[in-house]
Amino acid sequence: MLYKSTRGNSPEVPFSQVLLGGLAPDGGLYMPERFPQFTKEEINSWSDLEFHQLASNILFPFVDGEIDKVTFSKLVEEAYETFDSDNVVELKEISGNRWVLELFHGPTLAFKDVAMQLLGSLLNHFAQERGEKIVVLGATSGDTGAAAISACSRHENVEVYILYPHGKVTDFQRKQMTTTQSENVFPMAIETDFDGCQDIVKQMFLDDDLKNKKVRFIAANSINWARCMTQSVYFFWTYLRLNQLQDELTFSIPSGNFGHAYAGWTAKEMGLPIKRLLIATNTNDVLHKAFSLNNYEKSEVIQTLAPSMDISVASNFERLLYNLYDNNSSMLAAAMSAFPEQSISIPKDKQDLMSNFFKSHKSDDEEILEQIGRTYDAIGYMLDPHTATGVKAGNHLSPDDEPVVVMGTAHPAKFSEAIEKAVVGYNSEIPIKLQEAFKQEEIFNLLPKDYSKIKDFILKNAL
Repeated sequence: MLYKSTRGNSPEVPFSQVLLGGLAPDGGLYMPERFPQFTKEEINSWSDLEFHQLASNILFPFVDGEIDKVTFSKLVEEAYETFDSDNVVELKEISGNRWVLELFHGPTLAFKDVAMQLLGSLLNHFAQERGEKIVVLGATSGDTGAAAISACSRHENVEVYILYPHGKVTDFQRKQMTTTQSENVFPMAIETDFDGCQDIVKQMFLDDDLKNKKVRFIAANSINWARCMTQSVYFFWTYLRLNQLQDELTFSIPSGNFGHAYAGWTAKEMGLPIKRLLIATNTNDVLHKAFSLNNYEKSEVIQTLAPSMDISVASNFERLLYNLYDNNSSMLAAAMSAFPEQSISIPKDKQDLMSNFFKSHKSDDEEILEQIGRTYDAIGYMLDPHTATGVKAGNHLSPDDEPVVVMGTAHPAKFSEAIEKAVVGYNSEIPIKLQEAFKQEEIFNLLPKDYSKIKDFILKNAL
């Protein structure tokens, strides 16, 4: 399998170069030359497989040619040994025709563990194979950083540098990044918002000073194709447990950077029968405007109770645009070169596809709290603020008889401030496995929003 840039001005490369890189040299995102195709009969034949076996079957075509099937299967199995659930993910029914897919049973209690733990295993494999030191760079609004640190810190040939907006992540999320005591982990609190951190990371991957060095700099963010492809697996897993619904399954996805939602699109493109994807946003509604008004434009970031969705540009939306432009990289490059000064619209001939397959809904903080409280009062089930937007979207956009699976993106304890506002008197206890870790001294580096200073810090420590 080879990969090409969405913008068409970079050479095609194998999976290892996609994994061990960031943006393509032309600034685009890497895409597979084709999506593997699975028939419904083939998918149904996997119903008895364990999660890691299912993941191996679905994902192997993306790495074929660089990793043999036996080695890849072992890497996948190793990645998911860190999860509390034997199933890796858990499906919980919360009402008639409504489920939450709990994706937070990994080491950092967030859905990003599902992809990050495999990414860490793959990085270690290629680092050992090539004799290289790998430096992971990432920007986070909360969960990505902790997941990357957890996935990579145990590998001695990997260092992790995570930029996060100073004062704009929860205490829980910050402590997950700053209390590891690992010498190869560098949490960096940047005096900006998430988009400022993201912009700095993107700039670094286009910086010649970070190329041709004795270390390999790679992206931990959802722009890395390995994360998108891996997240597609649990869409298949869910279908196999609800396959009596046939082609009627709808997923409601709390959405920020659009990587999670694009994984659902990827599953559909591989042959999984999905009826619709519901895109749930908070007050930062760049994606809601894109789908409801056909207007994708950058906006100012507003800090909310669902901080992982506090974004103004959904980086992975470029991948969907590329597909909607019929993989015409020239058209996509022209649109992206004018963005964000000019907004982007979906081509007219694809608007029916968009409006039929994607629906969107936004929830403000008050609505998030109301949904958390309503669900807890009804069945005693606690939602985190991000998952609450997905439940709200499902209830608003789908009739009662439409089966909807909401992606449960994080353990509610990670957002205790919001939970305790929504349910007065509720005690958000930190899970036992993290209580001792959080007693450790916090170690992080506070830096201004200054590209040269951040770059110098990373190069000084990494080289």
